Amino acid sequence: MKKYRCKICGYIYDETKEKVKFNDLPDDWTCPLCGAPKSMFEEVIEESNQKEEVPKEEREEILEDLEEVSNYEKALICSNLAKACEKEYKEEEKEIFLKLANYFYAKEKEEEGNLAQYASQVQKDLELMKKADEIATKENDRGAKRVLNWASKSTQMVEVILKTYQEKGLEYIKNVKIWVCDICGFIYIGDVPPKVCPICKVPSLKILEVK
Repeated sequence: MKKYRCKICGYIYDETKEKVKFNDLPDDWTCPLCGAPKSMFEEVIEESNQKEEVPKEEREEILEDLEEVSNYEKALICSNLAKACEKEYKEEEKEIFLKLANYFYAKEKEEEGNLAQYASQVQKDLELMKKADEIATKENDRGAKRVLNWASKSTQMVEVILKTYQEKGLEYIKNVKIWVCDICGFIYIGDVPPKVCPICKVPSLKILEVK
């Protein structure tokens, strides 16, 4: 039995689960998620279980780098990897990364701060993103530039919200809802979220209300 992936949205048609071979589907069959035609699917070639062993020196270097990363940062990395697996319909891998994210998050000690400290950290983050974008441009790394573009835009939104909150106080968020895009982190304050995230363009079903 084989698997076929939609080239548009990544949906996986698994013949084992569906009980019908892909080639036996009618010609007018479409992707149940994005509506793409049958012709937009490609066979998934399973990777070999044999994985090339990472050299000992490289493993030690990776472990040393990880020691400099906080548990909270590790939790964020695992959480993002879980979202990536969800997008690729890899449920088993997604659950593993979610468990790792919860594990590292539980080990992190919470520190109290204030708005001034948060605002200062946001400024530092934006400066780092600008430097990183310059490097990505120099290296012609389109993937990194895309991530940095999303991150800087969502962080700029956080900056605006913090400044407005400092000026207006609780009145700013009184009797309104707060929404966060589950993909890029965009924050929206209002009764109804936008139909499409203005940053990463996902539909509103991915923009979740903060309870």
